[in-house]
Amino acid sequence: MLVIIIELGCFALLHHFLELSAAAKQQSLQAEQQLNIAYEHQQQLEILRDQFLMSVSHELRTPLTEVKGYINLLLEYGNKIDDETRAAFMQSASYGCDELELIISNVLGSSRIGQEIKPLSMQELPLLSTITEICEHIYLEEHTLRLAIPADLIILADRQQLRQVLRNLISNACKYSPAQTLIEISALVEDDSEPMVRICLQDAGPGIAADEIPLLFHKFSRLKRDMMGSVRGTGLGLYISKQFVEGMGGRIWVESAGVAGQGSCFCFTLKRLLPVTSIKKDA
Repeated sequence: MLVIIIELGCFALLHHFLELSAAAKQQSLQAEQQLNIAYEHQQQLEILRDQFLMSVSHELRTPLTEVKGYINLLLEYGNKIDDETRAAFMQSASYGCDELELIISNVLGSSRIGQEIKPLSMQELPLLSTITEICEHIYLEEHTLRLAIPADLIILADRQQLRQVLRNLISNACKYSPAQTLIEISALVEDDSEPMVRICLQDAGPGIAADEIPLLFHKFSRLKRDMMGSVRGTGLGLYISKQFVEGMGGRIWVESAGVAGQGSCFCFTLKRLLPVTSIKKDA
């Protein structure tokens, strides 16, 4: 009887050890899988980092080369060219500086997302005059910009962030739209009692395929056509724009049939100041 009890005890102990061994093996496999996943993720991050650095390097070098070229022309031939040509060279150099500023602002902005570095400066801004002023500082040599914005709309926004959102959207529209085409910025309030205004920018570009639209607002995102085409970009402009718009209490999206020539319509919402009549009606 004692022998049977000892054998049963040994069997139970052996079974317990086998279970522990199996559990340890399973945990080891899971840890190895997690390690492999982490390694692959790290590899993907390194690839994205390298691609990003190459893209930023190319993005910075191109306008910098243009600026340097026009300055060198002015230094060498400034006394030999007419005033109109000189002014055109200076305007082109200024546009190159604007491009550099936008690239640097996007890169710095992406690194600050999630960090409470600078609080928003929300102001009551007349939408039409604010957008008009911002657009006056954007160089549009090959495209026509049309504004369709009611004069009485007052929005609540951070002026600097709104400026960068519009510059990103207009810059993209110019890159993808053929020369001599129209870019239109419009604003619409669908309901007088609605505290939001919808601002849309319509271009005449190639459009965006439906399966690629969800990728647009991700960090470092570049569409297939961008990887194979000549359009420059860091993949940060729309990501930054999304963060800024959402930080101001709105949302951003794009509407496109993906048909060349029909373009894309980028829309975002911002809070607006309700008219006094609407406030009294609600009260």
